[in-house]
Amino acid sequence: MKTLKFLRNSFTLAIVASLFVTGCQKEVDELQPLPQSEQSGSVLKATATGKILSYVVNGDYRTGLICNLSNTVTLKINVYTLGFYNIISNSANGIQFSKSGEFRLKGIQDVILYGNGTPLVTGASTYSVSFGGYGCTFKVVTVSNTPIIQTSCNTSYTYMQVANHKTEKVWLDKNLGATRVALSATDHLGYGSLFQWGRLNDGHQCINWTNASVGIGMNGTTSTLSPTNTPGHSMYIKAMNTASDWRSTSTNTLWQGVTGLNNPCPTGYRIPTAAEMTAESASWSTKNTAGAFGSSLHWAVAGYREFYDGVVYDAGLLGGVWTSTVSNSKSKVLWISTTEAITTDDFRAEGYSVRCIKN
Repeated sequence: MKTLKFLRNSFTLAIVASLFVTGCQKEVDELQPLPQSEQSGSVLKATATGKILSYVVNGDYRTGLICNLSNTVTLKINVYTLGFYNIISNSANGIQFSKSGEFRLKGIQDVILYGNGTPLVTGASTYSVSFGGYGCTFKVVTVSNTPIIQTSCNTSYTYMQVANHKTEKVWLDKNLGATRVALSATDHLGYGSLFQWGRLNDGHQCINWTNASVGIGMNGTTSTLSPTNTPGHSMYIKAMNTASDWRSTSTNTLWQGVTGLNNPCPTGYRIPTAAEMTAESASWSTKNTAGAFGSSLHWAVAGYREFYDGVVYDAGLLGGVWTSTVSNSKSKVLWISTTEAITTDDFRAEGYSVRCIKN
């Protein structure tokens, strides 16, 4: 079944690879020497010189929560000459980043700046780091620390906000219907529900996960297609029509925006577009399962629920996340496996994970 799924998807798309680069602003950001100072024993010690190559923002930044050791910015620096360094950012939104030390080796090295302070308000704040007047800027996104509660599948789920500092987008911290933020890419408690594209949070999506590879739909199946946008029941609709859609007549108006028809997300959230999902996957260290889980959103691979029999396949091996973007009679899904992460078309009666993005 896994092989058939890949064959079905592979001939529909030509994928253009892209790299998400987080570099410093200046084309050449030389770390300029500061004035030399006398050290003990009358030995002059120079300040290091080099070039800032890139940065990575790490950690969650939440209003009212003091920064801890996970709130850092890692600078990659090519060191030219040895000596001391003292890198301090500006202060913004109650936070400042800094680190002092000594370079004892030449070449490319990481310098970890630690954040100090407590974020005051939500949103993106800009920070600059310099050394002798040269450096780069980066942005840190602060999110709300207020829980978001939604009931589905006869369960009350609590979600928090989480940010991608590269795309500056804010998401829910886990898939709809997930018990917790995934602890690994194969953590079944982080899988959540499997939605048919465009359907309400009406119970059809509910899955009983027993382990990393086994999940069973909780509310049964039916082969009767729905003539309307609201089927009026909680069963998964098996689709054997030409379009492989759970609706008897396809419509492109579902899941379009925060006020879109059948939007299953909490108030103020919506299904992401294909462009937003492509940007999300491009920000990962690698475009595959490892990169997906290693990102700030900790994606897990919940497999998929097949449109013609309602059975869950390939959980823990691969998976997909729906977008709101339509493509003829199909819709686009971010497909994640051990070898790739691509945005492709698929049948609307398929069951995939849903992760909501803040409007």
